[in-house]
Amino acid sequence: MSTSPQPMPLPFSWADQEPHLVSHLSALIRLDTSNPPGNEVAVARYLAHELSRSGISHTVLESEPGRANLVARLPGSGQEPPLMLLGHADVVGAQPGGWSRPPFSGEVADGRVWGRGALDMKGQIAASLLIMQLLAAHRTSLRRDVLLVVTADEEAGSRLGAHWLWENHRSLVEAEFAFNEGGGQRFLTPGGPVYTVQVAEKGNARMRVTARGPGGHASVPRAGSAVFALAEALLRLRAFTPETMVHPASRRMLGTLADLHPGAGAQAIGRLLKDPTWDRANSLPIDPVLREFVVAGLHNTATPTLLSAGQRQNVVPVEASVVLDGRLLPGELPDRWVAEVQRAVGDRVEVELLHGRVSHAGRDDPELLRVLGDTVAAHEPGARVLPYINPAATDARAFPDTKVVGFFPSASDADIMRLIHAPDEHARIADLMFGGRCLLDAALRLST
Repeated sequence: MSTSPQPMPLPFSWADQEPHLVSHLSALIRLDTSNPPGNEVAVARYLAHELSRSGISHTVLESEPGRANLVARLPGSGQEPPLMLLGHADVVGAQPGGWSRPPFSGEVADGRVWGRGALDMKGQIAASLLIMQLLAAHRTSLRRDVLLVVTADEEAGSRLGAHWLWENHRSLVEAEFAFNEGGGQRFLTPGGPVYTVQVAEKGNARMRVTARGPGGHASVPRAGSAVFALAEALLRLRAFTPETMVHPASRRMLGTLADLHPGAGAQAIGRLLKDPTWDRANSLPIDPVLREFVVAGLHNTATPTLLSAGQRQNVVPVEASVVLDGRLLPGELPDRWVAEVQRAVGDRVEVELLHGRVSHAGRDDPELLRVLGDTVAAHEPGARVLPYINPAATDARAFPDTKVVGFFPSASDADIMRLIHAPDEHARIADLMFGGRCLLDAALRLST
Protein backbone atom coordinates (compact mmCIF):
# COMPACT_ATOMS: atom_id res chain seq x y z
CA MET A 1 0.00 0.00 0.00
CA SER A 2 1.60 3.27 -1.11
CA THR A 3 0.80 6.40 0.83
CA SER A 4 1.65 10.07 0.81
CA PRO A 5 2.89 11.95 3.89
CA GLN A 6 1.24 15.13 2.61
CA PRO A 7 -2.43 16.03 2.12
CA MET A 8 -3.62 15.15 -1.35
CA PRO A 9 -4.16 18.17 -3.62
CA LEU A 10 -7.81 18.91 -4.30
CA PRO A 11 -9.21 20.44 -7.50
CA PHE A 12 -11.85 22.25 -5.43
CA SER A 13 -12.19 24.16 -2.18
CA TRP A 14 -13.48 22.02 0.68
CA ALA A 15 -14.64 25.16 2.47
CA ASP A 16 -17.09 25.78 -0.39
CA GLN A 17 -18.76 22.43 0.32
CA GLU A 18 -20.30 23.48 3.65
CA PRO A 19 -23.78 24.30 2.25
CA HIS A 20 -23.95 20.92 0.51
CA LEU A 21 -22.82 18.99 3.60
CA VAL A 22 -25.26 20.80 5.87
CA SER A 23 -28.09 20.35 3.38
CA HIS A 24 -27.47 16.61 3.14
CA LEU A 25 -27.43 16.17 6.91
CA SER A 26 -30.51 18.29 7.50
CA ALA A 27 -32.43 16.30 4.88
CA LEU A 28 -31.31 12.97 6.35
CA ILE A 29 -32.36 13.94 9.87
CA ARG A 30 -35.84 14.87 8.63
CA LEU A 31 -36.27 11.26 7.50
CA ASP A 32 -37.43 9.49 10.66
CA THR A 33 -35.66 6.13 10.65
CA SER A 34 -36.19 5.27 14.30
CA ASN A 35 -35.52 1.59 14.89
CA PRO A 36 -38.00 0.04 15.43
CA PRO A 37 -39.52 0.11 12.88
CA GLY A 38 -36.54 1.39 10.88
CA ASN A 39 -37.95 2.49 7.53
CA GLU A 40 -34.38 2.92 6.29
CA VAL A 41 -35.73 2.82 2.73
CA ALA A 42 -36.41 6.56 3.11
CA VAL A 43 -32.70 7.25 3.51
CA ALA A 44 -31.83 4.79 0.73
CA ARG A 45 -34.14 6.64 -1.66
CA TYR A 46 -32.60 9.99 -0.78
CA LEU A 47 -29.09 8.65 -1.29
CA ALA A 48 -30.08 6.91 -4.52
CA HIS A 49 -31.50 10.16 -5.90
CA GLU A 50 -28.33 12.07 -5.04
CA LEU A 51 -26.05 9.35 -6.42
CA SER A 52 -28.05 9.22 -9.64
CA ARG A 53 -27.59 12.97 -10.07
CA SER A 54 -23.84 12.36 -9.92
CA GLY A 55 -23.88 9.36 -12.23
CA ILE A 56 -22.70 6.96 -9.51
CA SER A 57 -23.66 3.31 -9.84
CA HIS A 58 -25.64 2.00 -6.87
CA THR A 59 -28.14 -0.61 -5.77
CA VAL A 60 -30.78 -0.72 -3.03
CA LEU A 61 -31.28 -4.08 -1.32
CA GLU A 62 -34.17 -4.72 1.07
CA SER A 63 -33.71 -7.51 3.61
CA GLU A 64 -37.37 -7.03 4.55
CA PRO A 65 -39.95 -4.55 3.23
CA GLY A 66 -38.74 -1.08 4.17
CA ARG A 67 -35.47 -2.33 5.68
CA ALA A 68 -33.20 -1.09 2.92
CA ASN A 69 -29.43 -1.20 2.47
CA LEU A 70 -27.60 0.80 -0.18
CA VAL A 71 -24.33 -0.03 -1.90
CA ALA A 72 -22.69 2.44 -4.31
CA ARG A 73 -19.40 2.01 -6.13
CA LEU A 74 -16.93 4.38 -7.75
CA PRO A 75 -14.71 2.15 -9.90
CA GLY A 76 -10.95 2.42 -9.68
CA SER A 77 -8.16 0.68 -11.57
CA GLY A 78 -8.41 -2.44 -9.42
CA GLN A 79 -4.75 -2.29 -8.40
CA GLU A 80 -5.83 -2.72 -4.80
CA PRO A 81 -8.97 -4.01 -3.04
CA PRO A 82 -11.83 -1.57 -2.38
CA LEU A 83 -12.13 1.05 0.34
CA MET A 84 -15.53 1.28 2.04
CA LEU A 85 -17.25 4.33 3.51
CA LEU A 86 -19.63 2.64 5.96
CA GLY A 87 -22.65 4.02 7.80
CA HIS A 88 -26.04 3.01 9.18
CA ALA A 89 -29.30 4.75 8.33
CA ASP A 90 -31.33 3.80 11.39
CA VAL A 91 -31.42 5.80 14.62
CA VAL A 92 -32.70 5.23 18.14
CA GLY A 93 -36.13 6.64 18.87
CA ALA A 94 -36.73 10.14 20.21
CA GLN A 95 -39.68 11.67 22.03
CA PRO A 96 -40.11 15.48 21.83
CA GLY A 97 -39.98 15.85 25.62
CA GLY A 98 -36.59 17.11 26.76
CA TRP A 99 -35.66 18.49 23.34
CA SER A 100 -35.28 22.22 22.75
CA ARG A 101 -36.01 21.63 19.05
CA PRO A 102 -38.11 18.90 17.42
CA PRO A 103 -35.93 15.78 17.19
CA PHE A 104 -36.56 15.23 13.48
CA SER A 105 -36.51 18.85 12.37
CA GLY A 106 -32.97 18.93 11.00
CA GLU A 107 -32.95 22.57 12.06
CA VAL A 108 -29.80 24.57 11.35
CA ALA A 109 -29.14 27.10 14.11
CA ASP A 110 -26.27 28.39 16.27
CA GLY A 111 -23.67 26.80 14.01
CA ARG A 112 -25.19 23.36 14.54
CA VAL A 113 -27.49 20.88 12.81
CA TRP A 114 -30.05 19.62 15.32
CA GLY A 115 -31.83 16.32 15.51
CA ARG A 116 -31.74 12.61 16.16
CA GLY A 117 -28.96 10.97 14.21
CA ALA A 118 -26.86 14.10 13.72
CA LEU A 119 -23.97 12.33 15.47
CA ASP A 120 -25.09 8.70 15.25
CA MET A 121 -24.49 8.66 12.39
CA LYS A 122 -26.13 10.66 9.65
CA GLY A 123 -23.45 13.35 9.82
CA GLN A 124 -20.81 10.88 8.66
CA ILE A 125 -23.18 9.50 6.02
CA ALA A 126 -23.73 13.03 4.69
CA ALA A 127 -19.96 13.55 4.49
CA SER A 128 -19.44 10.18 2.80
CA LEU A 129 -22.14 10.94 0.22
CA LEU A 130 -20.55 14.31 -0.53
CA ILE A 131 -17.12 12.68 -0.88
CA MET A 132 -18.50 10.21 -3.42
CA GLN A 133 -20.11 13.06 -5.37
CA LEU A 134 -16.91 15.11 -5.39
CA LEU A 135 -14.74 12.19 -6.49
CA ALA A 136 -17.18 11.48 -9.31
CA ALA A 137 -17.56 15.10 -10.38
CA HIS A 138 -13.82 15.66 -10.64
CA ARG A 139 -13.16 12.25 -12.22
CA THR A 140 -10.55 11.43 -9.61
CA SER A 141 -8.23 8.65 -10.72
CA LEU A 142 -8.47 5.85 -8.14
CA ARG A 143 -6.29 2.79 -7.75
CA ARG A 144 -9.06 1.00 -5.84
CA ASP A 145 -12.86 1.08 -5.95
CA VAL A 146 -14.48 3.32 -3.35
CA LEU A 147 -17.73 2.02 -1.89
CA LEU A 148 -20.50 3.77 -0.03
CA VAL A 149 -22.36 1.22 2.09
CA VAL A 150 -25.31 2.44 4.17
CA THR A 151 -27.05 -0.21 6.21
CA ALA A 152 -30.26 -0.89 8.09
CA ASP A 153 -30.75 -2.17 11.63
CA GLU A 154 -27.42 -1.30 13.26
CA GLU A 155 -29.14 -0.05 16.40
CA ALA A 156 -30.82 -3.45 16.89
CA GLY A 157 -27.91 -5.77 16.11
CA SER A 158 -27.30 -5.38 12.34
CA ARG A 159 -29.26 -8.56 11.51
CA LEU A 160 -31.22 -6.91 8.68
CA GLY A 161 -28.33 -4.73 7.60
CA ALA A 162 -24.61 -5.40 7.69
CA HIS A 163 -24.91 -9.08 8.68
CA TRP A 164 -27.50 -9.65 5.94
CA LEU A 165 -25.31 -7.96 3.33
CA TRP A 166 -22.27 -10.01 4.32
CA GLU A 167 -24.22 -13.26 4.25
CA ASN A 168 -26.23 -12.62 1.06
CA HIS A 169 -24.31 -10.08 -1.06
CA ARG A 170 -20.72 -10.44 0.07
CA SER A 171 -19.21 -9.70 -3.32
CA LEU A 172 -20.79 -6.24 -3.25
CA VAL A 173 -19.30 -5.23 0.09
CA GLU A 174 -15.90 -6.91 0.21
CA ALA A 175 -13.19 -4.35 0.95
CA GLU A 176 -9.72 -4.10 2.43
CA PHE A 177 -10.47 -1.07 4.62
CA ALA A 178 -13.62 0.60 5.89
CA PHE A 179 -14.15 3.94 7.63
CA ASN A 180 -17.00 3.66 10.11
CA GLU A 181 -18.42 5.36 13.20
CA GLY A 182 -16.85 4.98 16.63
CA GLY A 183 -13.85 7.30 16.38
CA GLY A 184 -12.88 10.94 16.22
CA GLN A 185 -13.32 12.20 19.78
CA ARG A 186 -10.69 14.88 20.37
CA PHE A 187 -8.76 15.22 23.62
CA LEU A 188 -6.17 17.83 24.49
CA THR A 189 -3.29 16.26 26.41
CA PRO A 190 -0.02 17.70 27.77
CA GLY A 191 1.69 16.28 24.68
CA GLY A 192 -0.80 17.74 22.21
CA PRO A 193 -4.20 16.87 20.73
CA VAL A 194 -5.20 13.27 20.13
CA TYR A 195 -8.09 11.76 18.15
CA THR A 196 -9.59 8.38 18.99
CA VAL A 197 -9.70 5.67 16.32
CA GLN A 198 -11.77 2.56 16.98
CA VAL A 199 -9.67 -0.48 16.09
CA ALA A 200 -11.71 -3.06 18.02
CA GLU A 201 -15.00 -3.26 19.82
CA LYS A 202 -16.48 -5.26 22.64
CA GLY A 203 -18.66 -8.31 22.43
CA ASN A 204 -21.68 -8.67 24.68
CA ALA A 205 -23.32 -10.83 27.30
CA ARG A 206 -26.88 -9.80 28.09
CA MET A 207 -27.86 -11.39 31.40
CA ARG A 208 -30.86 -11.62 33.68
CA VAL A 209 -30.36 -11.72 37.44
CA THR A 210 -33.35 -13.23 39.23
CA ALA A 211 -34.10 -13.30 42.94
CA ARG A 212 -36.88 -15.35 44.50
CA GLY A 213 -38.47 -15.21 47.91
CA PRO A 214 -41.69 -15.62 49.89
CA GLY A 215 -44.71 -13.68 48.74
CA GLY A 216 -47.75 -12.48 50.62
CA HIS A 217 -49.62 -9.40 51.72
CA ALA A 218 -47.46 -6.26 51.69
CA SER A 219 -48.72 -5.27 55.15
CA VAL A 220 -46.37 -7.91 56.62
CA PRO A 221 -42.71 -7.05 56.00
CA ARG A 222 -40.50 -9.92 54.87
CA ALA A 223 -36.73 -9.46 55.21
CA GLY A 224 -36.12 -12.37 52.85
CA SER A 225 -38.19 -10.96 50.01
CA ALA A 226 -37.06 -11.24 46.43
CA VAL A 227 -36.76 -7.46 46.11
CA PHE A 228 -34.35 -7.20 49.06
CA ALA A 229 -32.32 -10.13 47.74
CA LEU A 230 -32.03 -8.46 44.35
CA ALA A 231 -31.06 -5.14 45.94
CA GLU A 232 -28.29 -6.83 47.91
CA ALA A 233 -27.04 -8.51 44.76
CA LEU A 234 -26.90 -5.17 42.95
CA LEU A 235 -24.93 -3.62 45.81
CA ARG A 236 -22.46 -6.49 45.54
CA LEU A 237 -22.22 -5.88 41.80
CA ARG A 238 -21.51 -2.18 42.39
CA ALA A 239 -18.63 -3.07 44.71
CA PHE A 240 -17.26 -5.73 42.35
CA THR A 241 -13.86 -4.99 40.76
CA PRO A 242 -13.39 -7.18 37.68
CA GLU A 243 -10.03 -8.42 36.49
CA THR A 244 -8.00 -5.81 34.59
CA MET A 245 -6.85 -7.20 31.24
CA VAL A 246 -4.52 -5.46 28.81
CA HIS A 247 -5.62 -6.38 25.28
CA PRO A 248 -3.01 -5.64 22.56
CA ALA A 249 -5.10 -2.69 21.32
CA SER A 250 -5.26 -1.30 24.85
CA ARG A 251 -1.51 -1.74 25.27
CA ARG A 252 -0.93 0.39 22.18
CA MET A 253 -3.41 2.95 23.48
CA LEU A 254 -1.64 3.13 26.84
CA GLY A 255 1.75 3.45 25.12
CA THR A 256 0.49 6.44 23.14
CA LEU A 257 -0.98 8.01 26.28
CA ALA A 258 2.31 7.56 28.13
CA ASP A 259 4.07 9.51 25.37
CA LEU A 260 1.47 12.26 25.67
CA HIS A 261 1.59 12.49 29.48
CA PRO A 262 5.24 12.90 30.49
CA GLY A 263 6.05 12.75 34.17
CA ALA A 264 3.44 11.54 36.64
CA GLY A 265 1.02 10.41 33.96
CA ALA A 266 3.58 8.24 32.16
CA GLN A 267 4.74 6.80 35.48
CA ALA A 268 1.19 5.88 36.47
CA ILE A 269 0.61 4.26 33.08
CA GLY A 270 3.86 2.33 33.47
CA ARG A 271 2.73 0.98 36.84
CA LEU A 272 -0.62 0.00 35.33
CA LEU A 273 1.06 -1.89 32.50
CA LYS A 274 3.38 -3.67 34.93
CA ASP A 275 0.62 -4.59 37.39
CA PRO A 276 -2.87 -4.03 35.89
CA THR A 277 -5.49 -3.39 38.58
CA TRP A 278 -8.90 -1.77 38.80
CA ASP A 279 -7.68 0.92 41.18
CA ARG A 280 -4.67 1.84 39.04
CA ALA A 281 -6.85 2.18 35.94
CA ASN A 282 -9.48 4.29 37.70
CA SER A 283 -6.91 6.65 39.22
CA LEU A 284 -4.86 7.49 36.13
CA PRO A 285 -4.04 11.24 36.22
CA ILE A 286 -5.47 12.01 32.77
CA ASP A 287 -8.61 13.71 31.42
CA PRO A 288 -11.58 12.10 33.23
CA VAL A 289 -13.50 11.40 30.02
CA LEU A 290 -10.42 9.92 28.40
CA ARG A 291 -9.92 7.80 31.52
CA GLU A 292 -13.41 6.35 30.95
CA PHE A 293 -12.23 5.11 27.53
CA VAL A 294 -9.20 3.52 29.19
CA VAL A 295 -11.16 1.83 31.98
CA ALA A 296 -13.77 0.45 29.58
CA GLY A 297 -11.00 -0.92 27.35
CA LEU A 298 -9.40 -2.85 30.21
CA HIS A 299 -12.41 -4.58 31.74
CA ASN A 300 -15.47 -6.67 31.07
CA THR A 301 -18.49 -4.81 32.42
CA ALA A 302 -22.06 -5.47 33.56
CA THR A 303 -24.48 -2.55 33.85
CA PRO A 304 -28.04 -2.84 35.27
CA THR A 305 -30.68 -1.58 32.84
CA LEU A 306 -34.21 -3.07 33.17
CA LEU A 307 -35.76 -3.78 36.58
CA SER A 308 -38.86 -5.92 37.06
CA ALA A 309 -40.75 -6.90 40.22
CA GLY A 310 -44.36 -7.24 41.25
CA GLN A 311 -47.73 -6.57 39.69
CA ARG A 312 -49.73 -5.05 42.54
CA GLN A 313 -48.75 -2.44 45.09
CA ASN A 314 -50.07 -4.44 48.06
CA VAL A 315 -48.54 -7.82 47.14
CA VAL A 316 -44.98 -8.87 47.99
CA PRO A 317 -43.59 -10.32 44.72
CA VAL A 318 -42.14 -13.80 44.77
CA GLU A 319 -39.68 -12.87 42.03
CA ALA A 320 -37.61 -9.80 41.13
CA SER A 321 -35.15 -9.46 38.28
CA VAL A 322 -32.80 -7.09 36.52
CA VAL A 323 -31.25 -7.23 33.06
CA LEU A 324 -27.51 -6.58 32.91
CA ASP A 325 -25.93 -5.20 29.76
CA GLY A 326 -22.57 -6.95 29.75
CA ARG A 327 -19.77 -5.84 27.45
CA LEU A 328 -16.80 -8.13 26.81
CA LEU A 329 -13.26 -7.50 25.65
CA PRO A 330 -12.34 -9.09 22.30
CA GLY A 331 -12.06 -12.85 22.57
CA GLU A 332 -13.85 -13.07 25.93
CA LEU A 333 -16.50 -15.80 26.24
CA PRO A 334 -20.00 -14.84 27.42
CA ASP A 335 -20.42 -18.00 29.52
CA ARG A 336 -17.22 -17.30 31.42
CA TRP A 337 -18.34 -13.75 32.22
CA VAL A 338 -21.76 -14.96 33.38
CA ALA A 339 -20.05 -17.33 35.83
CA GLU A 340 -17.86 -14.50 37.11
CA VAL A 341 -20.86 -12.21 37.60
CA GLN A 342 -22.66 -15.03 39.44
CA ARG A 343 -19.76 -15.29 41.90
CA ALA A 344 -19.80 -11.51 42.35
CA VAL A 345 -23.51 -11.17 43.14
CA GLY A 346 -23.74 -14.24 45.35
CA ASP A 347 -25.85 -17.39 45.45
CA ARG A 348 -29.09 -15.80 46.66
CA VAL A 349 -29.79 -14.90 43.03
CA GLU A 350 -29.52 -16.70 39.71
CA VAL A 351 -27.66 -15.25 36.69
CA GLU A 352 -28.64 -16.52 33.24
CA LEU A 353 -27.30 -15.62 29.82
CA LEU A 354 -29.91 -14.11 27.49
CA HIS A 355 -27.66 -13.41 24.54
CA GLY A 356 -23.92 -13.44 23.98
CA ARG A 357 -21.49 -12.57 21.23
CA VAL A 358 -17.71 -12.91 21.07
CA SER A 359 -15.95 -9.95 19.47
CA HIS A 360 -13.18 -10.77 17.03
CA ALA A 361 -9.68 -9.38 17.25
CA GLY A 362 -8.83 -5.75 16.55
CA ARG A 363 -7.87 -4.19 13.26
CA ASP A 364 -5.16 -1.77 14.29
CA ASP A 365 -3.11 -2.18 11.13
CA PRO A 366 0.11 -0.17 11.76
CA GLU A 367 0.26 1.19 8.21
CA LEU A 368 -3.39 2.25 8.26
CA LEU A 369 -2.90 3.98 11.62
CA ARG A 370 0.14 5.77 10.18
CA VAL A 371 -2.00 7.08 7.31
CA LEU A 372 -4.67 8.29 9.73
CA GLY A 373 -1.99 9.86 11.93
CA ASP A 374 -0.55 11.69 8.92
CA THR A 375 -4.06 12.85 8.04
CA VAL A 376 -4.95 14.43 11.40
CA ALA A 377 -1.47 15.96 11.71
CA ALA A 378 -1.92 17.59 8.31
CA HIS A 379 -5.05 19.37 9.52
CA GLU A 380 -3.97 20.02 13.10
CA PRO A 381 -0.18 20.14 13.46
CA GLY A 382 1.07 17.98 16.29
CA ALA A 383 -2.11 15.89 16.48
CA ARG A 384 -1.92 12.12 16.85
CA VAL A 385 -4.37 9.23 16.69
CA LEU A 386 -5.26 7.05 19.66
CA PRO A 387 -6.30 3.47 18.84
CA TYR A 388 -8.88 2.19 21.31
CA ILE A 389 -11.46 -0.52 21.97
CA ASN A 390 -14.98 0.82 21.61
CA PRO A 391 -17.07 -0.30 24.60
CA ALA A 392 -20.15 -0.30 22.36
CA ALA A 393 -20.82 -2.18 19.13
CA THR A 394 -21.07 -1.10 15.49
CA ASP A 395 -21.55 -2.62 12.05
CA ALA A 396 -17.87 -3.58 12.20
CA ARG A 397 -19.04 -6.79 13.89
CA ALA A 398 -20.46 -7.99 10.56
CA PHE A 399 -17.31 -7.61 8.43
CA PRO A 400 -14.72 -10.04 9.85
CA ASP A 401 -12.45 -9.89 6.80
CA THR A 402 -12.33 -6.09 6.56
CA LYS A 403 -10.11 -3.71 8.49
CA VAL A 404 -12.92 -1.53 9.82
CA VAL A 405 -11.87 1.50 11.84
CA GLY A 406 -13.89 4.24 13.47
CA PHE A 407 -12.66 7.50 11.96
CA PHE A 408 -14.52 10.80 11.71
CA PRO A 409 -12.49 13.40 13.65
CA SER A 410 -14.25 16.18 15.55
CA ALA A 411 -12.70 19.66 15.45
CA SER A 412 -13.77 20.50 19.01
CA ASP A 413 -12.95 18.79 22.27
CA ALA A 414 -16.55 18.95 23.46
CA ASP A 415 -17.74 15.68 24.96
CA ILE A 416 -19.91 14.88 21.97
CA MET A 417 -20.24 11.23 22.97
CA ARG A 418 -22.68 12.18 25.73
CA LEU A 419 -25.09 13.61 23.14
CA ILE A 420 -25.41 10.32 21.28
CA HIS A 421 -28.81 8.71 21.97
CA ALA A 422 -29.62 11.71 24.20
CA PRO A 423 -32.07 14.64 23.93
CA ASP A 424 -30.83 17.62 21.93
CA GLU A 425 -28.44 15.54 19.85
CA HIS A 426 -26.73 17.87 17.38
CA ALA A 427 -23.61 18.19 15.27
CA ARG A 428 -21.46 21.28 15.15
CA ILE A 429 -20.99 22.39 11.56
CA ALA A 430 -17.30 23.06 12.20
CA ASP A 431 -16.93 19.47 13.42
CA LEU A 432 -18.75 18.14 10.36
CA MET A 433 -16.51 20.09 8.02
CA PHE A 434 -13.35 18.99 9.82
CA GLY A 435 -14.43 15.35 9.94
CA GLY A 436 -15.44 15.34 6.30
CA ARG A 437 -12.16 16.94 5.23
CA CYS A 438 -10.15 14.35 7.19
CA LEU A 439 -12.28 11.51 5.81
CA LEU A 440 -11.75 12.73 2.25
CA ASP A 441 -8.03 13.18 2.81
CA ALA A 442 -7.62 9.69 4.27
CA ALA A 443 -9.62 8.16 1.41
CA LEU A 444 -7.42 9.95 -1.13
CA ARG A 445 -4.22 8.86 0.62
CA LEU A 446 -5.35 5.25 0.44
CA SER A 447 -6.88 5.34 -3.05
CA THR A 448 -4.85 7.67 -5.30
